[in-house]
Amino acid sequence: MVFGSALGGTGVAHASAAEIPKGFLLTEAKARKAIPPPLDDEEWWKISDKPSSQLELDPCSTKGKPRDGRVAMRTITHETSAPSYSGEQLVLYRNATSAKAALAKLRAELKRCSRGSYRYSAKPLSVGDEAVSVTGHAYAKGKIDESSRTMWAVARRGSSLFFYSDFYDRGDSRDRILGDRALSKALAVDAKKMAKKVCDLPGVCA
Repeated sequence: MVFGSALGGTGVAHASAAEIPKGFLLTEAKARKAIPPPLDDEEWWKISDKPSSQLELDPCSTKGKPRDGRVAMRTITHETSAPSYSGEQLVLYRNATSAKAALAKLRAELKRCSRGSYRYSAKPLSVGDEAVSVTGHAYAKGKIDESSRTMWAVARRGSSLFFYSDFYDRGDSRDRILGDRALSKALAVDAKKMAKKVCDLPGVCA
């Protein structure tokens, strides 16, 4: 498919409301570069455009094909042998009502499925139209396993929903793993960038 005029301020090709242009996600340029040896045996990037994929934050381990009104989706993940993991996901819905319903459902699942050996805590985040900062921890004998911490920033802007997640993947300038507060802030910064960027897609923020 040939795209038309460039999107204002993004440097990527124009697309319809049901398309995510190549190169649009924040981590995409890095994810599409070949990893030279020997690092290619230590870290892996994956890019998927399958709209049938589950959401990056899936507290109830959803099964089956999603039927929530999504029309386009891109998921980028980064894994290392450390092990560590981070993810970026953008989901476009047919309208803002569908996107809002998807986030509401996710919030309900965070409460309903936060039990047993893995639990979630969530708090409001000032990003886009609505957002939430989430931390997940494994529990053993009633105590938090500090080595299991995963964090997410989840936000909605118009008819889009986007996710930023990290499990011991992001470090500071000295490669020291970020603490909870610094990581939460870093994920929120990424979400704020996408909240602004996604409005360059036709109809998303209209």
